[in-house]
Amino acid sequence: MNVLVCAGEASGDAYGADLIREMKAAATESHVYYAVGGVRLKASGAQLIADSSTWGVISITQSLRAYPRIALSYFRIRQFIQNTPPGLFIPIDFGFANIRLAKLAKAKGWKVLYFIPPGSWRRDKQGADLPAVTDAIVTPFPWSAEILNRMGANAHFFGHPIKQALRGSLAADTAIPFPADGKTFRLAVLPGSRNHEIAEHVPIVAKTLPLLNQPNMEVTFALAPGADVDAFRRRWESLTGRTGDTIAVGRASQVLRSASAAIVCSGTATLEAALCRVPLVLIYEISPVMKVEAKIIGFKRPKFIGLPNILLDREIVPEMVEENASPEKIAAAIRAVVSDGGVQQAAFDELEHLLGPEDAITQTAAFALQLMKVSP
Repeated sequence: MNVLVCAGEASGDAYGADLIREMKAAATESHVYYAVGGVRLKASGAQLIADSSTWGVISITQSLRAYPRIALSYFRIRQFIQNTPPGLFIPIDFGFANIRLAKLAKAKGWKVLYFIPPGSWRRDKQGADLPAVTDAIVTPFPWSAEILNRMGANAHFFGHPIKQALRGSLAADTAIPFPADGKTFRLAVLPGSRNHEIAEHVPIVAKTLPLLNQPNMEVTFALAPGADVDAFRRRWESLTGRTGDTIAVGRASQVLRSASAAIVCSGTATLEAALCRVPLVLIYEISPVMKVEAKIIGFKRPKFIGLPNILLDREIVPEMVEENASPEKIAAAIRAVVSDGGVQQAAFDELEHLLGPEDAITQTAAFALQLMKVSP
């Protein structure tokens, strides 16, 4: 049977790749795997029908620039769904395109298993159209499953996939060793997976370093798969004059696990950092053009933007956003979480419990295989 996994961003690409590997390991029948994703889904052995690694946009200007390539890929995916014998369609997050594709797939006879539905972290509501466009939903939060089931969906909570993904990545690769002298301060930096995030955050980090007052400091970057390491290193060295700092690709968990503290771009990476038990601050800065757009449309910043803070409904990770995203304030926040790390660590324990079992991907794979055996 045909299986199509569709991910629009870096985290979905990683979860989708792990899901395909688990399905292949557990399957007793032969299936053909296709994917919309990036480097990781391609490495899973799925046949890539569209590359979504540049789909991640958050502003009107970026959307306009990205629209032609996204639209071309979107129509290619629609044609694939329409012209391929139906099987199982697994959209992952990215509701902008995936909700529409799920509706089409269901109409064409595909079974639809939505893995990590958009907005699943919300405790007040879930996507109104999800029950109608899916056969089943696997969501990373228990309250999401409860709300969706009340809406008439077939929703399940097996735990948050980040826990199993993190466990697998740590088992597959050793951590970057701590310096032997015991005195070196290692700062992990996860600047984001989108180009505009890296462009905005790296200069701020460069200006923050001298304010940390750490004479023996190493900086270790964790970049998303597919990043141009040489171009990144040239820019970093031109900004700081520092040479020899570590730049790792696709090894975020190893970088975090061996860090004294971390600066992390808002997103799923903040949860990963929390589970790695590293003192961290969240950073997010937008470009001047994006700020103008926000004023024009009347955008109001939510209470929290960091997932650890959203999930626990209090600020356990300092959010260095917009007016707070200054080198001085970021440096002060890092010093604070390092000196009083016990508060964050206790909150990280709460998150660990809230995120549920550690085998969500394995359970989802088993559920997906069973769903394919059930007659419409």
